[in-house]
Amino acid sequence: MAVKRIIYAILLLATSAAFIVSNNGVALFVLVCLLAFPLISLVLLIIARKSVRFELSVRDSCIRGGKLSLTMRGGAKPRIFLGGIKVFLTVENTTFGKSEYKSFIINDLSYAPHTFNYDGGDSGRIVVKSDEVRLIDIFGVFSVGVKYPIYAEAIVSPRLYDDVKVTAQDRGSDTVFGDTSLPRKGSDITEVYNVRDYIPGDAPNTVHWKLSGKFGSLKSKEFGATDDRRMLILVDLSRVKYDRTASDNQLNGVLDVAVSLSNALKSIGYNHSVGWFDGGVFESSEVGDGDSFVRTVGKLMSIKVNDGNEETLFYLARTPECAVFTKIIYISSFINSDEFKQPIDAAFTAIEVNSAMGETTHEGLRVINIPYDKIHDALSSISI
Repeated sequence: MAVKRIIYAILLLATSAAFIVSNNGVALFVLVCLLAFPLISLVLLIIARKSVRFELSVRDSCIRGGKLSLTMRGGAKPRIFLGGIKVFLTVENTTFGKSEYKSFIINDLSYAPHTFNYDGGDSGRIVVKSDEVRLIDIFGVFSVGVKYPIYAEAIVSPRLYDDVKVTAQDRGSDTVFGDTSLPRKGSDITEVYNVRDYIPGDAPNTVHWKLSGKFGSLKSKEFGATDDRRMLILVDLSRVKYDRTASDNQLNGVLDVAVSLSNALKSIGYNHSVGWFDGGVFESSEVGDGDSFVRTVGKLMSIKVNDGNEETLFYLARTPECAVFTKIIYISSFINSDEFKQPIDAAFTAIEVNSAMGETTHEGLRVINIPYDKIHDALSSISI
């Protein structure tokens, strides 16, 4: 648009100079037209700005590396001398805390849909916002802004390697692979682990009313742990930790590994949970079928990359949910054995996403190193 304004100014000056030098009627006519048509167009822009209609929608989701379609509709009346609508968008990845500024021009003002593709380099939750649109005249010289706050949201999912086959090696106490384990205390209200005398402070939903009636005194239920919450995939999206800084490739790799492992476990019928810390609060989501997997990936994208906390497992050990798990798969860009010296009654396998490939055991902690650029190869033969 700036180029057209420069060209218009040059034509206006050249025509004015030609008229002054020659005092020619043709030059005068051209000069009048150059002055009149854009001014008429500007007046029509001011009139049309009151009738602007604009709509923005975004495809619900795509996999990182794919196309996230932005669909826009624009219209205004009268369309005479209206050249189009210029849309200014802010595309924000709330997971990685990145923002990009984009502009698009809609030349057809019939309110027909126009689709533009956005390529997101990172996984995460995407918020597309428009604060203002600008009406442009047919000559591309003048424009009028219109406040039009509107936004849409989508998810760029991590890369899913759905042909990955994993072997889940739980310790012997896990009934997923046998019937030799003993029941254990947990937090699943559908599974009763024990019945004991009521203690003041017990929640009302723990009271076993039938047995209380038989014994003539209040009895309380202790809940058990079931197989469908025995394994936890714990995701750590810390950018800075242990005086090291993770790259965007590493952080994207952490998400890729997490969703690929979860999908692989789901495909062999192994119910499990995916957990994370967001703002210091532990959250988790169960995965047992395709629908719950999709919901979990959507929730996982709510995590925000942060500066990290070296006491992740310390806080996990103090959550009520922690007692349920017998196996924790910890995925991070940084692995430090000191963090695993926590009183958690669960077996650990740590996966570090960096630039190396291999496996080490340090002070009893099994660490699997996966390079962020060869995740598929590393996961193809993994045993967790």
